[in-house]
Amino acid sequence: MNEAEHFRIVADVALPHSVSRVAVSRDGRRVFAGTGWSLFGNDGGGTPGSSMLDGTTGQVLWSDAGARCFDVAFTPDGEAFVFTGVNDAEERWVSLLRTASGDEVWSHRGGGFLELGPDGTRLALIGILDDGADGEYAQNIVFDVASGAVLYRQGGSMTRPRFRSDSTLLCTGCPSLVDLATATPRWLLGDHTNIPSAAEFTPGGDGVIFASATWGTITTYELEVDATGAAVARGAVDAPELANINTWFESLFYSPRRETLVRVGNNDIALLSVVDGGVRRTLPVPGSGPFAGAFLPHGERLAVNVAIPPATDPAGVSVIETSGESVVWSDPGHTVWHLAVTGDGAGLVTGGENAVRIYELGTPARSRRDCGARIGAVAASAGAAGIVAAAAEAKLVVFRAATGELMLERVHPGPIGAVAVSPDGHGVVTGSSDGRCRHFDTLTGARWTARHNGAVNAVAFSDNGTRIATASADRTARLFDRVPGADPENVTELWAHQHPLAVTHVVIGPGAAWVATVALDRKVRILAGTTGTEAHPPFEHDAKIRGLCARANTLVTASEDGSTLVIDASTGVRRLRIEHPGPVTVLALTPDTGLLATARGEVVDLWRIDGEREVLVHRLTARATVNDLVFAANGTLIVSADDPVVAVLDPVTGREIDRFLQPMPMSRLAAGADGRVVVGACTDNVARVYEVDDE
Repeated sequence: MNEAEHFRIVADVALPHSVSRVAVSRDGRRVFAGTGWSLFGNDGGGTPGSSMLDGTTGQVLWSDAGARCFDVAFTPDGEAFVFTGVNDAEERWVSLLRTASGDEVWSHRGGGFLELGPDGTRLALIGILDDGADGEYAQNIVFDVASGAVLYRQGGSMTRPRFRSDSTLLCTGCPSLVDLATATPRWLLGDHTNIPSAAEFTPGGDGVIFASATWGTITTYELEVDATGAAVARGAVDAPELANINTWFESLFYSPRRETLVRVGNNDIALLSVVDGGVRRTLPVPGSGPFAGAFLPHGERLAVNVAIPPATDPAGVSVIETSGESVVWSDPGHTVWHLAVTGDGAGLVTGGENAVRIYELGTPARSRRDCGARIGAVAASAGAAGIVAAAAEAKLVVFRAATGELMLERVHPGPIGAVAVSPDGHGVVTGSSDGRCRHFDTLTGARWTARHNGAVNAVAFSDNGTRIATASADRTARLFDRVPGADPENVTELWAHQHPLAVTHVVIGPGAAWVATVALDRKVRILAGTTGTEAHPPFEHDAKIRGLCARANTLVTASEDGSTLVIDASTGVRRLRIEHPGPVTVLALTPDTGLLATARGEVVDLWRIDGEREVLVHRLTARATVNDLVFAANGTLIVSADDPVVAVLDPVTGREIDRFLQPMPMSRLAAGADGRVVVGACTDNVARVYEVDDE
């Protein structure tokens, strides 16, 4: 288990009060840490208080003494938070406070567990209000967040109310379904006051999943009632383990995709399948203090504060798979009484005793291979079961993408400057400083060599795998048949095209219909695939061309003159010339050729290029100077910078949705033909493979 690829400790902060309740804003920029109310089972003793921290540095922004916290929830923008707790006089209250200062916006006497609507306009509470209305017993209460006005009351249950993703409906543990537009229930069943239960909307928002410790079932209800006005059960499964609960609040909660239900009991923690009610996994209860658990966004992993064998005391925090027995990673040896995860899953916060620890989380590599030397180039085939080729200075290393198993290792006479993998996943071609192009077949073991009169700077396979193109310092671009000729030690090219200066880049069009080259004379040439003659007049930049990318018949360049050309290679027409404020060094193009990413220094620009004019969609700032860009199959943009964190961006929103962590920065990125595999060349000499989710 390589912990450095799973988490990095951003800050470990000691506070003047005990910490048994933590919360983190959706974007991870703000962290609340406070002393919990004794109902949580452990308030940590000592002086009670609350603090607000900067989630990126751990700096304490402000602190207050005296209050004990029952629950906290940040608004979606992180500018405010709702606090419910108790003071030394045993007075309870729920308040909306400013995150930056802790100043109060509104307040009510009372308290309980909180749930904020996704749009931030409504607040749900399961608890009490000390305002004389309907007595003091647990109710579902809905507030208007801006004003604090009470919009709805209903009793009673022992679980948090939950909002639908569009904030129009609320489900409670009664169970009931409430229409927030009218503040009236659509349907209401039973009475689960003082009975553990859990209600949540289905992932698509078209039903309510309800778990009851009394009924011992997990039932899914329709949103609409039948002709008599009664709730309609879509289906139910038996879940006997629901009866083994001896705690009131926080005893049941669902995973984000509603596949797993966590049941907290006095004897153990059970992870139940929502599909069949069976036990997927059990965990021991914490050795001291309350259980704390939080799902990471996709739901397959759960962060917990329990000691998992081999036991360590104190247990610290572990991230586990929801099925099986595996521990993804752990950070033992410190006390954790509570924990929270950021909305994008990129951060984790733990609190215990008088300390807060802030983690940066990443998606670990599917496989890795130590190449033993600096990696100058990487390439991958399509599919997670394919292969990866890495050029480790003068050595070619080929390994399986899924497992990291070594398949081929070949030493070259000089450094390898370029590498490519065939679409069928068993051909690898290299370009070396000794002027040789070498082809290796990992399936048959066959190999052949072609000779240039200078270093080979770039190599490429055609999309049908039948042709290989090379670009050389000897001022030629050449095209070879993948099937070796009569002399495998000196294969003859199909054609060669002479350039005025060294050729630095080469790509092949669909079906090898054309070949595009870049030379040091700052020109882009489109050559006929059959003859190697210039099919169209060349395109020229005013400075060195740093990048060349092709998808279908769209050809894109990046130049130090600050421009990017978008060319239709089949017609030889320049469609767009996109100007930037500075030199463009890296680019990437989506498979549908509709979106282009360009990088200059730390700035990444996303452009729509499928119209008559380019449209700037987002201008983003990376952590450091950008080294490489690549689009994955699910449309996400992977950004590698001179920093150990590789960012995964949603091009629609421009937001970071995932990250890959390494001990050192990645210098090169590559994707397989179908974009399902992304491989990175890390400066620690390790090639790492990430399998990209289709979603």
